[in-house]
Amino acid sequence: MLTEINVMDKKTGFNLRSFTSFALVISTLIMSWSGFILYVAPPGRIANWGTWKLMLFTKSEWQALHTIFSYLFFILVIIHLFFVNWKTFLTYFKSKLKAGLNKKWELGTALLVSTIFFIGTLRHWTPFEPVMTFGEKVKEGWEGDFQTPPVLHMETYTVEKLSVMLDSIAPSELLKTLQENNIKVSAVNETLKEIAVNNNTTPSAIYTILATKYKKHTGPAAGEVPQGIGKYTVKSTAESSGKELYSLLQILKDKGIEADGETSLRTIADKLGITPRDVYNMLVEK
Repeated sequence: MLTEINVMDKKTGFNLRSFTSFALVISTLIMSWSGFILYVAPPGRIANWGTWKLMLFTKSEWQALHTIFSYLFFILVIIHLFFVNWKTFLTYFKSKLKAGLNKKWELGTALLVSTIFFIGTLRHWTPFEPVMTFGEKVKEGWEGDFQTPPVLHMETYTVEKLSVMLDSIAPSELLKTLQENNIKVSAVNETLKEIAVNNNTTPSAIYTILATKYKKHTGPAAGEVPQGIGKYTVKSTAESSGKELYSLLQILKDKGIEADGETSLRTIADKLGITPRDVYNMLVEK
């Protein structure tokens, strides 16, 4: 009878080994799927501004899922190795130390493949670079389907900072307008993103309420870099900044860059080893 009870306890009791195995499988699936979603997700300037969602979740929610389940996976691996299977793991480890590594070719090949993937990814070797390039093209492909903000990371603008873009309307007046439209907001130092989260909407919707009532600023505020700057050409940079095209081309020539009006800032940035944002600032601040 006692033996039967012990057997039943083992069958009905909580099995840490089974729990760890199930949890590892689940966390692996969620990490893999969220990683793929983030691979094709639009840039932050689109995802954080509008209503982009994929499978019910926003980009920031997918990022949170990917990060948290990565940590969970790491913790489960530690439990699996050192708590659940520690005897087997320790015995195996000791036996390998005594007998030596019998799978030298397999170990060497695994290290070699991992090294190639590691270095190849950082050095932009083929086929690693085409994989990342394809992902970037998919990300940029969302741009025509969703709204983009007038300037980069505008969701971080406070009501007070936004007043500069809306004909310098007093921040208190903007606050009043939002409240009249049933938007819960109490301070001018709240950002569009914070207001959107508190009202279960998007930064784009909050901005639209204000922009439809007050005159919308046609370009970026002073000192701001336009969104999607990598696609700008030297000519469009001159037009947006009020500079003369020939003067911008002369600046580039002085830097040893031969360009024309249709040369993109990304192309120039790659030649100079800097970012398109840096190229834009270099041209308009001269």
